[in-house]
Amino acid sequence: MQALVLDFDGTMTDAEAEGGPFRAGYLEDLCALVGRKAGDPEISAIADAVDHELAAAPEKHPFTWLGQAVAPATVDPYLRMVPIANRIFDTFGVMPSAQERGRLFGTVLYKYNYAKTLGRPVFRPGAGECLQRLIDRAVFVVTNSDTHAVASKIATLDREYPGVARLTARVHGFARKFDLDPAWDGVAPELTLPGLDRPVLLRRRIYHDMLAQVVAEAQGTFAELCVVGDIFELDLALPLALGARVGLVRGARTPEYELAFVRAHPRGRVIEDLADIEAFAFG
Repeated sequence: MQALVLDFDGTMTDAEAEGGPFRAGYLEDLCALVGRKAGDPEISAIADAVDHELAAAPEKHPFTWLGQAVAPATVDPYLRMVPIANRIFDTFGVMPSAQERGRLFGTVLYKYNYAKTLGRPVFRPGAGECLQRLIDRAVFVVTNSDTHAVASKIATLDREYPGVARLTARVHGFARKFDLDPAWDGVAPELTLPGLDRPVLLRRRIYHDMLAQVVAEAQGTFAELCVVGDIFELDLALPLALGARVGLVRGARTPEYELAFVRAHPRGRVIEDLADIEAFAFG
């Protein structure tokens, strides 16, 4: 049986618009941690400089997690804040331990400031109509974010798009798509993308297990699965390697090498309009 898995933040939402409070709050916290007042112009200048570097050469700036490059850092405000925070701490000589920084940036500050985006979701054009058309299909959400936070965002659409709230029961959060398990041999270790010097690392076992759960629930196979997300390396590379079809929802900062690879792949499609998801997944 055919099934569709959707990522959510950045896929059904406008991450750039929605992430504004996250970025502002995160920078305010970084100012406090390095002994500067909120809105300090030097901190703002560092953040803007790093942001420009990431946008100019996304292939050269990976987002690292536990010492491994696991995604492009440029694609959304949430990932961009980690290299920005590292540059600020490097500049001011604060907390040299990479492990301590990882816990602070990727867990404490992320969760605290992500909460500031809740209650004010910013959806991509057509998100409500897309979900409303899909609600009677075998559709699931698998996201890195908190299960209840994403379910809450979906529920806000129900007032305008009745029935959409039914999808909240099919949200699987905390997918830990960043986490690598090199010892797991359920898929090849890596994938090579033209235009990207480093390999895309595939052995994300926890994410695999969530996808496998969805496939079992849909009584299908990976060959019958379609996965749609906004970051190829994070959302789509593993399911593609497992035999699924993948749709890359284009964003303002999607790297060109990801777009080119998905366009050229026989099981891939670049999604420019959310209205195209239904036909791609179930057509």
